[in-house]
Amino acid sequence: MVLRPATLNDIRALRNLYFNTITTVNAKDYNAEQITAWASTADRIEGLTKKINEQYFYVAENTDKKITGFASLDNTGYLDVMYVHKDFQRQGIAKLLLQKIIETATGLNITIIESEVSITAKPFFKKNGFTVVEEQAVIINSVALTNYKMQRVL
Repeated sequence: MVLRPATLNDIRALRNLYFNTITTVNAKDYNAEQITAWASTADRIEGLTKKINEQYFYVAENTDKKITGFASLDNTGYLDVMYVHKDFQRQGIAKLLLQKIIETATGLNITIIESEVSITAKPFFKKNGFTVVEEQAVIINSVALTNYKMQRVL
C-alpha cells in the first residue's frame, strides 16, 4: 500500500469510494433513511475539491493503483474525512492513513487531533487512542444521524 497526496484527478474515485462505503459498510449501524441522506452528500464535488486544495489530503493506493482509502487533516488538527473502500476493510489501511495524519499533525506542531466519527468508525478510533468528547446528532436533509466528537492528544 502506498500513500500519496490526493489530486483533483482523484475526485471521481474518491466520490465513488465515499458513496459505496457509506451504503455498504455504514449500513450496519444506520437505518435506510439515514444511509440515503448521508450518501446524498457524495455529490458535493466542490467540497472534495476544496479539501484537496486546502487540507493535507492523502489517498492509499494498492499495487494496481486503485484508491483503497483516504483521509484529510486541516491546519487546526481537525481530521476531516477518513474512509476505506468497502472491499478493503480490515486490511490496515485506516491505521496507515491515521499514522500519516498523526505524522503530519506532529510536523505542524499540532497537539490534539479532533474528529467527528460515525458509529461504525468509533471502535477504530477508540482502539487508536481517541477518546469520546461527546455524542452528537448531525442533521442531513432533515434526517438525524448519531456521531461522536472524538480527540487524541499527541
